[in-house]
Amino acid sequence: MSGRPPVRADFNLLQPLMVLIEQRNVSRAADRLGMGQPAMSRVLARLRDQFDDPLLVRGPRGMMLTPRAEALRGPLRAWLRDGEALIRDHDADPRSMKRTFRLASTDFGLLSVIAPTLGLIEREAGGVELAVEPLSDASLRRLEDGQLDFVLTGWSPQGAGLRAQWLFQETYLGLSRADHPVHASIPTLEDLMQWPHVSVSIGDGFGDWIAEDLPDLAGRRVLISAESFSLTPYMLSGGEAVAILPRRAAEQFAARHDLRTFPAPSGMRPFDYHLVWHERSGDDHATRWLIDTLARAFDAPADRTTN
Repeated sequence: MSGRPPVRADFNLLQPLMVLIEQRNVSRAADRLGMGQPAMSRVLARLRDQFDDPLLVRGPRGMMLTPRAEALRGPLRAWLRDGEALIRDHDADPRSMKRTFRLASTDFGLLSVIAPTLGLIEREAGGVELAVEPLSDASLRRLEDGQLDFVLTGWSPQGAGLRAQWLFQETYLGLSRADHPVHASIPTLEDLMQWPHVSVSIGDGFGDWIAEDLPDLAGRRVLISAESFSLTPYMLSGGEAVAILPRRAAEQFAARHDLRTFPAPSGMRPFDYHLVWHERSGDDHATRWLIDTLARAFDAPADRTTN
């Protein structure tokens, strides 16, 4: 063998191939690469010719990878990562960074993580933009598929190639209007069953997180349930309703509205809050900068990461 690459080899097609493997959709891959769909279709045709394999085929729920494309995923990702490492400026100045990070989060994540650090992010890297979508049970899968850069979550992240930075541990407080009868004493579960509740549903597929810890409250009267922590204070100000919220949210709402916190029932388990990303971006200097910036803002050990 001469050691020369095959005549038909075009290494410029390998990055588009990786995006096609991640997205499994020609239109989304085209959007990710900033090209039109016809051009992306031509790239796919050239890739099929180069690898002598269809790579993407139609399945019952959209496009599927062929076994050859599946086998290429790991080696191709490693090849591109090593190639980028050869030319990447590891000492790049965040002030010159131009990057859009795509995140999934509840509005609790926005209140407790993003809002307190947004000024710091703007000062250190004014060219960074955060594009946030609602957290759902599909968010970690979208992270694995390359459609997201980060997920903020209070659940332990599980998935192939996921990494997480612990930010803080959170507890709970009750919240109601300042002159509510619930403040007459430390409320019991029986007391809380007397009052209607404003309930926050964290997102599609997550269920009733209060009832999971306190089954005796599963039958509480829920006056309103919505996917919004931020609107809770407006639902509490004019009636008898109460809410049980993460401490950071409850304290912010009590300080900014005419509301008052009360102790949450015993049995509410604290939860750890994480910033989650995929291992494929772990060596990217911009990604690493944001991880370290958030860890520093919360005094979280930078090496407290999980696989």
